[in-house]
Amino acid sequence: MDVARTVNNKKAKKVYVIYRRARAQMPAEKEEIDSAINEGVEFLFQNNIVKILGKDKVEKLECIKTELIKVEGEREKPVNIEGSNYLMDIDYVIMALGSKPENKILEELGVERTNRGYIKVDENQMTSREKVFAAGDLIEVKSTVAWAARSGRDAGEKIAKYLK
Repeated sequence: MDVARTVNNKKAKKVYVIYRRARAQMPAEKEEIDSAINEGVEFLFQNNIVKILGKDKVEKLECIKTELIKVEGEREKPVNIEGSNYLMDIDYVIMALGSKPENKILEELGVERTNRGYIKVDENQMTSREKVFAAGDLIEVKSTVAWAARSGRDAGEKIAKYLK
């Protein structure tokens, strides 16, 4: 969200945020989305990028509309709607993808994880392995830069307290 708003504020002709799920499922604060919309950022919910097109530079995006399908025990899953492809004139793409912990490293560390794959931490942000702390995108906090930064700062304070 920060990147879309910054690019927009730097006077890009048009900024789009393309998200494969519905607005209610977007991992961003409602206020952030509202502010971006008020600043002129256009959101294309339930749309997915299929292909980035162009010879020597980005020229177009091929997108497809999605529908949300309920999957037992999980949140609704976006599924591409066959034949709903369309092209957009675009000259620059900034990809923002969620991140998850690297499985191999976590297995080597032997830390306990949540059912969604995040590192499980206690109230001091310590993992199931003593002296190993985790924060930000590695643990299950709101998926925004601001929350990740806050989580990192909190973990730093708790590590300093632990070391004293």
